[in-house]
Amino acid sequence: MKLSQEILSKMEKKYSKYWWKEDEELQYKKISKDAFKLLIFTVLSQNTSGANTRKAYIGLQKKFDVTPSILANVDVEEIAEAIKPGGLHNIKARRIKKISQEIIERYGGDLNKILNKRENLKGELMNLSGIGNKTADVIISSLYGHRNAFVVDTHMKRVAIRIGIANEKSSYEEIQKALREIFPWERISEDKEERIAGLFWLMAKYTCDARKPKCEECLLKKFCKFYKHHYKKKS
Repeated sequence: MKLSQEILSKMEKKYSKYWWKEDEELQYKKISKDAFKLLIFTVLSQNTSGANTRKAYIGLQKKFDVTPSILANVDVEEIAEAIKPGGLHNIKARRIKKISQEIIERYGGDLNKILNKRENLKGELMNLSGIGNKTADVIISSLYGHRNAFVVDTHMKRVAIRIGIANEKSSYEEIQKALREIFPWERISEDKEERIAGLFWLMAKYTCDARKPKCEECLLKKFCKFYKHHYKKKS
């Protein structure tokens, strides 16, 4: 299957109302300009909501300069207290301090030393403590676009399995490849990549709900194995 221009246009009309608020988007764009800040923001986003991530980051930013040299040398307890509103604060505080120390030890505190080298960039990022596929791809996609590093989270995995381009045993890389191939990248300009990938994610979140999927209104239902097996049979 391939997403048609008609589906992309309908995604825009249907899911733009769920797009992030202007202040949230401005905050994220500002954070994204600094690779280390984006890395810390993404660590804070692990296993929590967007609202909680922003609360945790704001708490951290109010108390410390978000730089490797600062965060590597403060007490874990202080970091944990600052990010407490985001949940899992003790685990993430240890992770943030360790990552900061590693960046100082390996790259002299400058993450940009590896970001300009696309070869093995993902491997370098994933060698940092607590950084997995998703977190690494968030960083890479912010630099090089979603066609090069399509981010797979719980929502993306669920929609890929339901439409039938992956299964429960598929690896992250297999799901990523399958999802990336349904997008007509040749017709999507680089400045539109983030928007289209974001709208697809919003569709996965708000329509392909884990417990109560709204299959009848889904733009992908004619391609979807889950819809054909679980809903169309009943009608």
